[in-house]
Formats: sequence, C-alpha cells, structure tokens
Amino acid sequence: MAENNNFVDRINTKRELTFKAPEDIYTLTPPFPREITLDINNRCNHKCYFCANPKIRKYDSLNLDLAFDLMKQAKDNGSTDLALQATGEPFMDKRLPEFIKEGKRLNYDYIYLNTNGALANPKNAKPVIDAGCDSIKFSINAHNRKDFKKVHGYDDFEKVIENLKWMYKYRNENNIKMGIYVSTVKNSKHDVVEEKIEKIINENCDRFDFREISNQGGSMMELKDSEKIEEGNILGSLKKDEIKLRCVYPFNRIVVNPHGFVVACTADFHKQLEIGDTTKNSLIDIWNNAEFKYLRNKHLNNKLEGIYCNKCVNNIDCETTNLLNAFKEQL
Repeated sequence: MAENNNFVDRINTKRELTFKAPEDIYTLTPPFPREITLDINNRCNHKCYFCANPKIRKYDSLNLDLAFDLMKQAKDNGSTDLALQATGEPFMDKRLPEFIKEGKRLNYDYIYLNTNGALANPKNAKPVIDAGCDSIKFSINAHNRKDFKKVHGYDDFEKVIENLKWMYKYRNENNIKMGIYVSTVKNSKHDVVEEKIEKIINENCDRFDFREISNQGGSMMELKDSEKIEEGNILGSLKKDEIKLRCVYPFNRIVVNPHGFVVACTADFHKQLEIGDTTKNSLIDIWNNAEFKYLRNKHLNNKLEGIYCNKCVNNIDCETTNLLNAFKEQL
C-alpha cells in the first residue's frame, strides 16, 4: 500500500495545481495548458438542486474520432492531464473506457473524472479502472438517504455508498495505482453528521473534502435566495482556501464541450462561452486566437460587463450576451 500512497500523494499535488496556478500564466498568451478537459457527454442521471445540468437545452456526446484527435493535439502541445467530465455524468457514456485507453496510449500522465457514483457499479466501473483511470472523485452531497434524495433528486444514497465501498476494496485488493476521492458541496438541504462521514466515507476513500456552494458559473443565480454564496467563489464549489477572487480557467486549461467547441469554462451549461470550433481550427490556434485574448483581457482588467463571466465572478444577476457576439460587437 505504501507505493499506492505515494501515487495518491502525487495526485493530490496535481489537484492542488488546478487552483494554485503560478502568477506568470495570467497573460494574454499563456503557455498551452497542462490540462485538457473533454466534456464527453452532458447528460446526467441525477438532478442536484444546486446544479444547472437540468437547464441544458441540447444534450449531446462528443464525437469519438474528434475526441481522439483533440487528445493527440493537446498531448503534442504539452498537455499531461486529461479530464473526462464537465457538465454531465461520465458513467452515462458507455465509451468511457475507450477514452481512457486512448489517453493512456498517448501517455497522458493523469486521467481523471468526477461522478455522482450511482452508475459506478462493478459492471461499469471495473472497465474504467482497468483501462488505467488515475483518479475518480465521488460527489456525495448528503450523508443519509432522506437528505440525499432531497439534494440529488433520486433515492440512490445506499447504491452510491455500496459502489464507493466496492471501488475502494477492488483498488486495494488489486494494488491498483488510482486515487479515490469524495467531496460534499455544503448546502441547506442536509445536516452534517461528522461520525457518519468518518464511518461511511473516510474509511472508503483517500481524501474527503467539503466544498463551498457556488452559482455554477452564473447559471444558478437563484441560489442566492437560499444559500450563502461565498464572495469570490467563481470556480465551481471550492474550499475557502482555494477561493482566489479571479478565474484561472481561461489561463490554465482548455475545455471542449460535447458539441466540439472550445469553451472558456467547465460550467458553461448554456453555450455562452464558446470560443472556437475544433472541427475547423486546431486547439493551438484556438488557444491563441483573438477571441480568447479578448476574454483574458477582460478577466485581467476585471471588466466583465456584458458577458456571462460577470454573473459568476461578481455574483450579479445581469443581462449578458454570448462571448462571440460580445467579441464581434467590440471590433
């Protein structure tokens, strides 16, 4: 187990790099990012009350051949980490093991995904683990059956815990180098019982974190009426010590939505932050294009009026236009 503990420590370091980005990347032309995020599928089997997924107007899946090409492009340009989830549930995509196998064939150092855990049963999860997935994080946002149904919209608590226990046991018994994590988004619909967390969660994962609730990239502004949104929590649901009052996403990762467009954010549920079409332009060209520089300049100067980022960064429910329209209007 010592060898696997060292592996998990290395993964923890990588996870921290996501939000503790070096200052020198905050420029109009940062280096091509360490991480590429492919939102392979934006469907979800849960309806968490704080999540904007149910508001998505067009559900889609990323073309497999296109995804493989993008993975190679990113790797050739220096990316080392591959995420396979953003706005949807990855285990709803039966191609998930294929993405991981191809990522490992391309020598990606770190491949990870987040899941609500309800579909991560042995039948679905074993091929994903055996394909070489380096890290799986369960998002378990309540710690008893009653509250879980209120938060997630489905009565899957016991199923999720059984899947977590199986995965942790399978990983350990087979000495597989893979991190298993659990996070809980703090919310008003469940009561936290520390003893229960220790018994059913901490004993079955490498690390457990509470996360602060957010407005989901500006897509869940109604949460202001029922939840306390921490000032500056602009990156999804972060811990307080990770809140930076500014967004790192346009500077340290490249995200592709299920429709094949590079977007500026993993929480772009409404296609408001599309930057470039990967079927027409290369990743490196999109990363350095005028539209991306326009967005980075607005973030560097905190002048976000008119674009969706203003809702997220400044927690303001305001009128906005999509990024490409805003870019054209200023020409």
